[in-house]
Amino acid sequence: MKIIKRNCTINVIRSFVSDEIQNGGNTYKIAIDNRNGNIVFIRRNTQCKYYNIIGSVDLSSLKPTKKSVLLKATEIHNVISAYNKTCYITYTRAVSEYGKKNVIDSAFVKEVENPYYKSASPMRLYDKNVLAYNSKAN
Repeated sequence: MKIIKRNCTINVIRSFVSDEIQNGGNTYKIAIDNRNGNIVFIRRNTQCKYYNIIGSVDLSSLKPTKKSVLLKATEIHNVISAYNKTCYITYTRAVSEYGKKNVIDSAFVKEVENPYYKSASPMRLYDKNVLAYNSKAN
């Protein structure tokens, strides 16, 4: 099992892919850890209540060329980005749906510029699935 941060750059994913190809490669399932929001690469079939599986990637049949590493890293990055687009909510909505005590920093994903007011502070986006899991745990 390999763990990377949720909002990491493609270079981090590229180094992970290149290390795995050098070590022989495996087939991984890409999952989001609902406890802290990290990206987890799971090698075997793991049924765990706090992993949300969002895709899979096969690194076993790749050659260690720059082009193949970049293609697989881009594929993984696109899977993560597609998941992220469906589950972001703002701080205000998170507080209204899950309560202030359940809005934790581990669910925080990123800040974006406020589209409504240019002089206002940036909008903080949270992962809805991490908030839902942690509100059930409390």
